Amino acid sequence: MTFGLARQRVEPTRTLLAFEVQLGEMDGREKRVARNEATSREINEGIQEAHDGAAPDEHLRMLCECGHESCERVIAITSDEYERVRSDARHFAVIRDHVIPDVEDIVEETDRFVVVAKRDGTPADVAIEENPRS
Repeated sequence: MTFGLARQRVEPTRTLLAFEVQLGEMDGREKRVARNEATSREINEGIQEAHDGAAPDEHLRMLCECGHESCERVIAITSDEYERVRSDARHFAVIRDHVIPDVEDIVEETDRFVVVAKRDGTPADVAIEENPRS
């Protein structure tokens, strides 16, 4: 089920512009995955900000933060859950079927989504570098 929230090209922010420079050093697949994740995360940060003050158990609809280019899936996640995910820049909330096993490991599971951690090396380095909260 999708909610028509396709990943759209967002206006470049300072975080994304700096991230684009780093992308030049990676191969094509890594660039695409990293760019998709960065865009999803930045959109989700805006969604969470717009719902500031929501009840802790209220489910927000946020984009799956996977690296799949055509993903338009939405996950139901509370603000508290999202804050736990975001407490580590290497963590992303994704649909279970969207885990990319060669670059990430599942570190938490719920009935609505899983949390993945980018593996050490380029995937983790990129996740930390493009973190909009740093």
